[in-house]
Amino acid sequence: LENVQWEVKEYTGKSATEEKVKDSYKPRVMLLSTHGYFQSDSSGSRNPLTNSGLLLSRAAKTMREGHPGNGEDGILTAYEAMNLNLDNTELVVLSACETGLGEIRNGEGVYGLQRAFQVAGARNVIMSLWKVDDEVTKKLMISFFRNWLSGMDKRKAFFLAQKEIRQQHPRPYYWGGFVMLGK
Repeated sequence: LENVQWEVKEYTGKSATEEKVKDSYKPRVMLLSTHGYFQSDSSGSRNPLTNSGLLLSRAAKTMREGHPGNGEDGILTAYEAMNLNLDNTELVVLSACETGLGEIRNGEGVYGLQRAFQVAGARNVIMSLWKVDDEVTKKLMISFFRNWLSGMDKRKAFFLAQKEIRQQHPRPYYWGGFVMLGK
């Protein structure tokens, strides 16, 4: 994998802010490994794109103390993600729980993070359909990227990574929660 010449910008801990995600400009790949959420709203009174999102740096403080009033709150909602500039982004990986969930609208599809990232320009999105195990998810993502960066087609690399995890952890809970959507 040493021959892969990608510029990597890595943000972890306190530097993994909502601002950094929003400042991303047409990355080839965006990997967001954090906590995701989906809250169903049976009343239909809220915009469904505000019911799902990703928790970044400062999110815990916002949930404890409320919105800071100035600046970002650390919670990237699907509504906000829809406005990212991801034109021609080959892949967004949402390596977090429940990132594939959303509100189903008859005749319109699912409103959630996956739709938001595609509207923002991402050609492919990897997302999860339920709460996932952190350690096994890490293994799945490492396997996927190793396969893909060795020259394999994205879909084949993803399928093979799932197959590898399935051999170690036969229960679908560990490998079946992630899906790839897109071209």
